[in-house]
Amino acid sequence: MKYDLIVRNGYLLDPATGNKGKHIVAVKDDKIADYSQDGQAIQTINAKGCYVFPGLIDFHTHIYEGSDFGVSPDLLLANGVTAAVDAGSTGCVNFEMFYKNSMMNSKLKIKAFLNVSSIGQPGAGIDEPLDPKLFQKDLIRSLIRKYKGTILGLKIRFSKNTVGGLGTKPLEETLKLAQELGVPVCVHTTNPPIDAAELVSMLRKGDIYCHIYHGTGSTLLEEDGTIKPAFLDAAKRGVIFDCANGRFNLDYKVAKQSISNKFLPDIISTDTTKVTLNVPAQVKSLPFVMSKYLSFGMSLEDVLKTVTVNPAKLMGMEGKIGTLKKGAYADITICKIVDKKVVFSDSKGATHEGNQLIVPVLTIENGRIAYCQTDFNI
Repeated sequence: MKYDLIVRNGYLLDPATGNKGKHIVAVKDDKIADYSQDGQAIQTINAKGCYVFPGLIDFHTHIYEGSDFGVSPDLLLANGVTAAVDAGSTGCVNFEMFYKNSMMNSKLKIKAFLNVSSIGQPGAGIDEPLDPKLFQKDLIRSLIRKYKGTILGLKIRFSKNTVGGLGTKPLEETLKLAQELGVPVCVHTTNPPIDAAELVSMLRKGDIYCHIYHGTGSTLLEEDGTIKPAFLDAAKRGVIFDCANGRFNLDYKVAKQSISNKFLPDIISTDTTKVTLNVPAQVKSLPFVMSKYLSFGMSLEDVLKTVTVNPAKLMGMEGKIGTLKKGAYADITICKIVDKKVVFSDSKGATHEGNQLIVPVLTIENGRIAYCQTDFNI
């Protein structure tokens, strides 16, 4: 067989299949193919000294350029990201603009949460109106049905500054509408208007609790540093926990204490915006955020699960992305793990030192090289 491309000599790590070690990855017709020893390739990549991962998935981004803070999705390719989810940048009045102008034209595989606020998250200091009387439920229903599988669910920012004096009503109405439509809810939880234990108790299997390690207002930790029982119960019933780093949504004390208690994130994501993409030292990129969690004591395989197989399942694309199994899209990220001192910052200005940095050197999207570090593979 003649392949379009093969990757040799790298150390493959694929949590979806359990495959790891020195494997040759072959690409034919934009898909991962079985490799035959007598096969030839149009192009060969020498990944000696590198890890070969499935294309990374950033499950919490803001990539609608019509907002004040959105970034162009294709900028993420240089960070090893080949699929992404927009976390509610648009609502029912501007989602189709995002779909037609960005989602349909990007090289990334993109899905989205629809904000219950009609205008989404415009930025520029403008908070979403979350009075349920303003929810355009009929239009939301129509879009969810029209874009089934593309719109993953509903998004709400459930914080004191957005909810004001409305209490739990906005979240209750969002959950009720989501239940009717059979979709999950993605909930921003930093500085919640109620105790975090009460908040997480409202969530259902498949709902997403964003910013699990924030440190503003009520958090997942008891005063003695243990995990609140409501969070353990929520994990058992299938609530998804996403770190969603962002500028204001990670506290090292909370993160390190939680991880030491074995309460790990299901998803590691950036919550990237134009003010954080490629800017040190809070967010910068998905591999940079992944490196933080290596420094917190998570294993490389556990970290990789949170940016490949886990988000692929939530996107309804298990076996198609987030894996290097035969028949999957040929999305491949090649990285070096560099031993060096790295200083990470959190939302409170605290710093934490790590000693390893995940550095993408080549990104393959649908079997084609989308990014290559200048000194790699020459």
